[in-house]
Amino acid sequence: MIISKKLAFIILDEALKTGAEFADLFVQDELKHNISLSHKRVDADVFKEIFGAGLRIIKKGQVVYGYSSDLSKKSLLNLADTLSSSFQGERVKNAAALKTVHNPHKHQPKIPHTQMTDEAKIAELKKGEEAIYAYSPLIVNAEVGLLEDDSHVEIYNTNGRAVSDDRIRTRLRITSIASKDGQFQVGSEAPGASIGDEIFQMYDLVKLAKKAAKTSVDLLSAPECPSGKMTVIIGNKFGGVLFHESCGHPLEGVAISHRSSVFTGKLGQKIASDVVTAIDDGTIPNGWGSSNFDDEGEKTTRNVLIKDGVLVNYMVDNYNGARLNMKSTGACRRESYKYLATTRMTNTFIDNGKSTPEEIIKATPFGLYCVSFNGGSVDPATDQFNFTASEAYIIKDGKIDHLVKGASLIGYGYEILPNIDMVANDCDRGEGMCGASSGSIPADVGQPTVRVLNVTVGGRGGNI
Repeated sequence: MIISKKLAFIILDEALKTGAEFADLFVQDELKHNISLSHKRVDADVFKEIFGAGLRIIKKGQVVYGYSSDLSKKSLLNLADTLSSSFQGERVKNAAALKTVHNPHKHQPKIPHTQMTDEAKIAELKKGEEAIYAYSPLIVNAEVGLLEDDSHVEIYNTNGRAVSDDRIRTRLRITSIASKDGQFQVGSEAPGASIGDEIFQMYDLVKLAKKAAKTSVDLLSAPECPSGKMTVIIGNKFGGVLFHESCGHPLEGVAISHRSSVFTGKLGQKIASDVVTAIDDGTIPNGWGSSNFDDEGEKTTRNVLIKDGVLVNYMVDNYNGARLNMKSTGACRRESYKYLATTRMTNTFIDNGKSTPEEIIKATPFGLYCVSFNGGSVDPATDQFNFTASEAYIIKDGKIDHLVKGASLIGYGYEILPNIDMVANDCDRGEGMCGASSGSIPADVGQPTVRVLNVTVGGRGGNI
């Protein structure tokens, strides 16, 4: 326990003294450990601790927020006094007595981060590094790293809720950089989960390293992607980043409540083709974006967003839910106590369909097959996106023909959804970091292999 329930109650009650209806306190103690190898040496072996508390006070829909890394009674009372003075008025309620909510303690590690020595972890990482350099003389650098995150949070509110949660995450990062004739190409793999150092047993680091090396070397000789309107097949796993960015963010309660989303007011309406069902699920065992509770202390849920093409729900936190007259879906998140939490995705994916990946490829006379993406950008006001593929192939006569580089997808999320005409049965998820107003958070993206008609493809290989 970072602070006592007695102290939390005192702080919360103080926060209500000028007439606020609600306040909550988010307390965090997090230790991050980063080991990275680069240029055939240990480039970093560092720890970072995040320790502090954030206090939110709400009165008539207005919010004030502040934080402190000093968790003494004096400091927290001063924070409560300063924030509550933002409002004028007399007390209308007292804080309720705090009662602990049962924690099911899912997503726990099998091998704690303290069990292996740093020397043992570095030895494992070097296996991946050596595999990359051994793949080709064109490899100029191998970057292999381990990210470990041990976080304990406590959440208290004036409705009497007291929640604590341990969030343990581990991720491998593998990057191969190849060079020839002045050009550089990159291949990367970065699996992660809410687990401990059993990650070394779950993933074959050498196999992942060889895959990253092959991608970086093959891209050196790949022709540039042509441009024009194409049928695009988007691969499973990290291909889901396109849905995450172009459609997931506009379905978050903060965008809906501010009416800045193209999906505002469209519950019950058809927004996608019949083959599309999309889900945000913070309960997936050991998922990268999973937790027992969200950052308002609500239990995470499996939330079906789109069912057979129909919009059936949004992702909602308590604050934006009150504006929308909707209940929380347990999707309120933040990077740390320094950020005001808001609606964010957890593990968001398109669900399995009835086709196979082979059937989708065979049914495509010509098109582009995007296996994975480097990333991209989305304008939330217009839902326009621009994504660059890290690995993409031209499809000819129902077969994968050849690798291309420099492929980008341009369009609008609300146009993509109705144009998905085939969905495979190979759903998988990939791990990423999602940045938004409440900071950078771990989030799973995912989908099966899907086919999208009439997508604008950008490339420097001439028009199709």
